[in-house]
Amino acid sequence: MHQHRVIIAGAGLGGLTLAHGLRARGFDVAVYERDPHPDVRPQGYRVQLDEPGLAGLEHCLPEHLFRLGLATAASPPARVSVRDRHLGTLADRPTAPDPDPAGGAARPYRSYAFNRPTLRQILLSGLADTVRYGAELLSWQREQDGTVTARFADGRSASADLLVGADGVGSAVRRQLLPHARVEDAGLRLIYGRIPLDAPDAPDTGVGEAGGAEAAALPPWVFDSIFTVVTGGQGSPHVGFGPVRFARPPGAAGPAHTPPVPLTPVGDYVACLVGAPVDHPAMPSFEALRGLDGPALRELAGRLVGDDWHPDVHRLLDRWETDSLFPLRISTASPVPPWEPGPVTLLGDAIHAMSPVLAMGANTAIRDAAELTRALAGAAASGAPLVDGVRAYELRMREYAFSVVAASRRTGRQRVGQR
Repeated sequence: MHQHRVIIAGAGLGGLTLAHGLRARGFDVAVYERDPHPDVRPQGYRVQLDEPGLAGLEHCLPEHLFRLGLATAASPPARVSVRDRHLGTLADRPTAPDPDPAGGAARPYRSYAFNRPTLRQILLSGLADTVRYGAELLSWQREQDGTVTARFADGRSASADLLVGADGVGSAVRRQLLPHARVEDAGLRLIYGRIPLDAPDAPDTGVGEAGGAEAAALPPWVFDSIFTVVTGGQGSPHVGFGPVRFARPPGAAGPAHTPPVPLTPVGDYVACLVGAPVDHPAMPSFEALRGLDGPALRELAGRLVGDDWHPDVHRLLDRWETDSLFPLRISTASPVPPWEPGPVTLLGDAIHAMSPVLAMGANTAIRDAAELTRALAGAAASGAPLVDGVRAYELRMREYAFSVVAASRRTGRQRVGQR
């Protein structure tokens, strides 16, 4: 029986989830990542996973890794709150689905807040012989026998039955496969970082485990939802807060019956972002923004959030860990008409980048990984050409993913001034 070979370009959450899913189903998988090592650049802190992402992880990961992910994630109240700059409630909605009264096959999942670097460490577990670092993909070529050859900046090349572009917003795979696909500047700039909660000896605030003194000093509304957006109004700056208080801190010993997975210790924190439209008079160019150090980024955030905002917001920003701050430019993809399937496909931000306002980017990328795993495994099991699985995946992915992109764009325009 032929063992299908798959190259995955990009070792992000979607690419690594796909690697696990395909390896478990007998595929020969190699992941090529342009970064020289996994910790070379900041990739964020908190990532919220709801039903699409959690179901995708459960489908693709070995059971012990899925359970470790849940055990080391935070589970704040599964609600998203939107408040005005005076902290009046504008919206408050649940994130997790209600149980299916008809007893359908898809069981409900509650929402979790993962520490992104911890989740990535878990996803890298067991893939040491699969991930090649320092391999920036430059181009690919379809061969006469239907395979594809990928070429990398360091002179390496590799051939496979399928190349999957999981290489993010600036995807080199997409540029060649779909040169007409457009990824637009969403017109938003973010300053992102953490408020640490790891000071000792604080009382419990009623959410998860007892926090430290830092947690007790924060306003209780920060812990009432999995994420809270405080908005100055349409087209004005906004601030977001997402508590991450671990059920079991990463780095703590795992259960004796599971294979050990070394995790970097992480203390509880609140992820915090300040965002503003690109044309806000206080917002510099992105090039200038990238040149600012942590204290300068916090000072800029204070200028963006006006004196008429609730004092709680300013007190929270004063607790920002300046060493953790970095800027982000938000992009959004335009829908792409159907294309002829072949030995190259795309997942995640490489095809459907979206603004983070609905917290669905990582969820959708991980869902892609599970959907592609199912489609390819089904084709292989039936003896059908692998391209049949690619076709089935792409048809389904375009339907669900671009509807989420559109919903994110609509909500972003209403709440935070997205273009």
